[in-house]
Amino acid sequence: MANGHGGARIGAGRKKKPLADKLLEGNPGKRRPKVLEFKGPERAVSTEPPEYLSEYTRNAVSPSIEEIYRETAEWLESTGCLRLVNSGLIAQYAMLKTRWLECERVAATTIMFKETRDDGTFILIPNQICDLGMRYLKAADAIWDKIWNVVAQNCEHSLGGDNPNGDIMAELLKMDLE
Repeated sequence: MANGHGGARIGAGRKKKPLADKLLEGNPGKRRPKVLEFKGPERAVSTEPPEYLSEYTRNAVSPSIEEIYRETAEWLESTGCLRLVNSGLIAQYAMLKTRWLECERVAATTIMFKETRDDGTFILIPNQICDLGMRYLKAADAIWDKIWNVVAQNCEHSLGGDNPNGDIMAELLKMDLE
C-alpha cells in the first residue's frame, strides 16, 4: 500500500494445521507439536451455565441461553478441550446465538411492513430485525471461530472436519414460531 500503510494483516498467511492432522502425519517436521498447557492448579470447569445468564432470558425461546451453553460445554468436554476455553466465551456465544434465534423467530412472522401513502398506493418496508439478526449471527460466528480454533489446535483425535455449528438450518426448522 502507498504512504507507509503496509505490514502484516490480521489473519493473513497460512492457517495452522490442526493437532490431529500433525499427529496423523507422524510429525514430519520432527518438532514437538504445540499444545496449550497451564501451570499451577487445574481450573475447575463446569458444563453448567453461570447464574447471570438466567437474567438475560426474557421470552420462552427454544433453545434457551442455558441450553445452548450446556450443549456447547458438553461438546467441548467430549473433545477434551473444555478446560482450554474461557467460560465467558461460551456464555457470550450462547447469548449471541439465542438473540439471533429470537430475531429469526420475529422475522419469520413479519418479514415486511406495508406503509400506505397519501395517494392510496403502498410500499413494502423490510423489517429491520432481519439486519439485527444478521449482526447477531455474524458476532456469534466470530465467537464460535475462536472456540473452534482452540479445539482444532489442541484436540488430539480427528473431528473429521465436522463443525457442530454447521447445521443451522436444522435449528431453524425446530423453532416454535407461535
